[in-house]
Amino acid sequence: MESEKSVAGAAFASAREADRRSAGVAAAARVVRALAQAGAGEIRLGIKDAAPLDPATLADIERVRGPAAVRIAGDTDGAAFPQSAPLSAWAIVCATGKPGDGIVSRWLNRPVSQRITWLVLHIPGARPGHATAATAVIALAMFAAMLLGGAAGLIAGGLLFQAASVVDGVDGEMARATFRASDAGAALDSGVDLATNLLFVLGLTVALTLRDGPFIAWVGGWGLALFALGAALIARTGRRRGVPLGFDLVKERVARKAGSPRAAALARAATYVTSRDFFALLFMVLILAGMERAILFIFAAATTIWIGFVAVAARDSAVQHTCLTSPENVTTV
Repeated sequence: MESEKSVAGAAFASAREADRRSAGVAAAARVVRALAQAGAGEIRLGIKDAAPLDPATLADIERVRGPAAVRIAGDTDGAAFPQSAPLSAWAIVCATGKPGDGIVSRWLNRPVSQRITWLVLHIPGARPGHATAATAVIALAMFAAMLLGGAAGLIAGGLLFQAASVVDGVDGEMARATFRASDAGAALDSGVDLATNLLFVLGLTVALTLRDGPFIAWVGGWGLALFALGAALIARTGRRRGVPLGFDLVKERVARKAGSPRAAALARAATYVTSRDFFALLFMVLILAGMERAILFIFAAATTIWIGFVAVAARDSAVQHTCLTSPENVTTV
């Protein structure tokens, strides 16, 4: 039997108020999620006009309630549960930022992507996967523009690469705002990020090779080969850990190795300038400035350094995994 301490609830003046969707989720479901996260084992929702809830609201409640039991009635059995206050969709979306956001993401990409997210969440049936698909479409348009459009195509490609970097934040914001985050979604998002980066460098390499000759192909090819190798090592490490593909492996290791405050500050600065949001903006600016060749040299140099960190981080992760799973560290009952 649940203890009285595990019982919580909220009251709504009407079913219409409980059904009101805020950032893509019914108000009643947001209350249920908050109370379940606070540890309530039983949640009582009082609907004062005793009208039935919309099926979409009931589906939201079922999706977010977790192990908590939910009771819906015309009252709350006399319990003094508070009247639920309406939630602002914009406040919900504004809370979807990530602590690890870089400078460009925090001050440029995130403010734009959150406004897109706010608009998209007003569309019934919108899901994070739709935003991921939109990023993929932008990436394909970017690649086609760079291959077929000459000088104008390079400019369009740079602009579309930055656009993809901005829109890339929308799926995660939608997932966090609507409680739809999943390992599969994170893996798909990372895969689209990887493909977008590779398509940009590949498209730029092909376009500049056709324009400037074969030497630039060696520069771009070197960077692409190292980037693909690093991505493969990261994917392998992710499978070993049992986590989705992600590109935070090196950042995690650098953060762990930073001992002094100054080293930690330098590590944070290094992770900011090597993040996708930073180099997408930088590469766009370089293309607009007519310095597109510099992008491939920067990319080749950066991946040469990066692959070393990835290899060491992957090795450390392998050693840690071996230590944790070795027979002497397994406890039997």
